[in-house]
Amino acid sequence: MGENNREVRTRMRYYMLRIPILAFCLTAFLAFAPAQTPPGGTTAKTPPAPAAADTMKEVPLEETGPAPTAPKGEHELGTEEIKAEERLRIDDLKPQFFPMIDPYGPINSVLKTDKYVYDDKILTAIDSIAVPSHYLHSSYLRSPVVDRLITGDVLVFLPRFEKNVASWELVVSNSNGETVRRVKRNGNPPNIITWDGRDDAGAVINTGETYDFTFYAYDAIGNQTRIPGRPQKIRGLLYSSAGEWVVAISGDEVFEPLSTRLTAGSQRWLEEAANVVKEKFKREVVVLVYTEREELSAEQCQIIARELGGRIRLPKDALKTVPRFVAGLQPKFAKVEIHIR
Repeated sequence: MGENNREVRTRMRYYMLRIPILAFCLTAFLAFAPAQTPPGGTTAKTPPAPAAADTMKEVPLEETGPAPTAPKGEHELGTEEIKAEERLRIDDLKPQFFPMIDPYGPINSVLKTDKYVYDDKILTAIDSIAVPSHYLHSSYLRSPVVDRLITGDVLVFLPRFEKNVASWELVVSNSNGETVRRVKRNGNPPNIITWDGRDDAGAVINTGETYDFTFYAYDAIGNQTRIPGRPQKIRGLLYSSAGEWVVAISGDEVFEPLSTRLTAGSQRWLEEAANVVKEKFKREVVVLVYTEREELSAEQCQIIARELGGRIRLPKDALKTVPRFVAGLQPKFAKVEIHIR
């Protein structure tokens, strides 16, 4: 009995799957079959459509027959495709996004450093007031090698030792070998040792003089390590003393030897001195020139006053000159001092 039921169900599925296929084939046959000829030998014709009037007539619902068609050239019923094109301009600004991080940061951290890089044009490319003077010095013993005013520390020494140091000593001497300043300490030296340009008595060193620097280091049993510096000439200083500012310039940087003629580089010195006067001036400016002849000192004082007066405007009688002559003064110690009060 069960086997008969399975056979019946199988046959029903078979015929049910074939029914849609048969229906599709019958529909296609009726749609494409030619028109049938009636027994009289003639085919049934569709009566012609009446002529269309100028106005459309309403066809009663009870009337039957084909719908009226419009003649050729008139509006016809059907599907019409309409195409159009229009150009539009959008003036709205697109939103811009700026990242908060620098995509080149990792590369710049390698390529760029925080070190100072100097070239031959540095003296004309930077302002001397904004840069500490010892950054402009380039030797192991950083000392003044540039012909401009030194502000603040005259010497900045950077000692480096691989082993511990029991004691150390820094000695500054002049061209005659005389000790001007001696600094001695126990233990390892600091990373930076500075000298303010004053001797052991507190007096400011002379411009025009050449100074030598020597650093000594001693270990625990007394062995000495000597590091000599390169002798350097002090050409110009800016320092504060007794409530006033002093610009001191070596005489041979401004005037030719024993002459009133200005040197080729004097204009740079005078420009820098004038800038200091503009910044520090309160009530008066006094120009002093030291030479070995009184007449020469007086003439050079007038030249310096005239040069400063052409660069800055001061109140009446605020600029004064005081010639100073010292008998037997060595030419290298001739100097120009501008006291700003």
